Amino acid sequence: MAADKAPPERGEKRAKVDISLLQTFHLVARTGSFSAASRELNISYQSAANHVRRLEQVYGARLIEAEKGSRRITLTPLGRALHASLGDELETILSRLSVLLHDVRSVLRVGVPQALFHHFFPEILRTFRAAAPEIELAFYERDTTLEKMMMEGALDAAVSERSFGHPGIIQHLLGTYKLALIYPQDWPVPPPGPDQKTPDLSFFRDRPFITYEAGQMVRTGSMEFLARAMHAPPRIDTSASGSTSVTRLVEAGLGYGVVPEWSVSSENRGVAKIVLDEMEPMKLWFAHSAFLETNKFIRLLHRSSQSAINGRRTS
Repeated sequence: MAADKAPPERGEKRAKVDISLLQTFHLVARTGSFSAASRELNISYQSAANHVRRLEQVYGARLIEAEKGSRRITLTPLGRALHASLGDELETILSRLSVLLHDVRSVLRVGVPQALFHHFFPEILRTFRAAAPEIELAFYERDTTLEKMMMEGALDAAVSERSFGHPGIIQHLLGTYKLALIYPQDWPVPPPGPDQKTPDLSFFRDRPFITYEAGQMVRTGSMEFLARAMHAPPRIDTSASGSTSVTRLVEAGLGYGVVPEWSVSSENRGVAKIVLDEMEPMKLWFAHSAFLETNKFIRLLHRSSQSAINGRRTS
């Protein structure tokens, strides 16, 4: 067992502590088990244990001891001291946060990649607005910075292809969607592949590839898939902000690209597409701050997103 360490002296630099870690530790200490705390917080047993371990790393000492084969825990001396110091003050803070988040909040800040916003959020907004006309939704069309914005408290919720790893963020799987390779319709039709079912993608090997900006999930996934399918990495010619921009450049005959299947329709004249059935579908997640788990407007936004996305070619 690691020896307890004294907390840092006053004036020493301290690591920032996520309040969700303190809340989990407080509940584990109060209930005497990770299981009871996880049920109260509506998170997994492992997530509750991870929260406490992360707090111990920040605090620089063991706070909880768990007997092997037992789900009951005991507090170390420093754990008892920390729990006693949190006590009523933390309960007051969490109670006040609950009041603010449930009763006062009039704006929900939502992050979403451009393509998802254009194709899903008009319907999501109509459903949400019908039930909560008094709440303002402020949208931030981002992709690579969504997790950072949520960690910094700049967003309340997000819909994204990314799986975030921060313990203060809870994610719910909304569904999946397929990607499609699109190319100018006046290009020759690619020959069939060896299986005679799908075109031979090596046809595109030396042609200009138009893709998303670096770091975006569609770009990363499509680059890996095409490199395998074409036996060579795609030749990136242009990077753009999202599927709308990529599609417009393909319409102009400037190259081929990979975009969500649902983002290209008959309205995109001059564009042919090949659905990439052999490529792993992209997952869509609804994320929100852990402290908004029971917020009725977050739950409404989650349900509205689930309904809209499940009805739009996802599986």
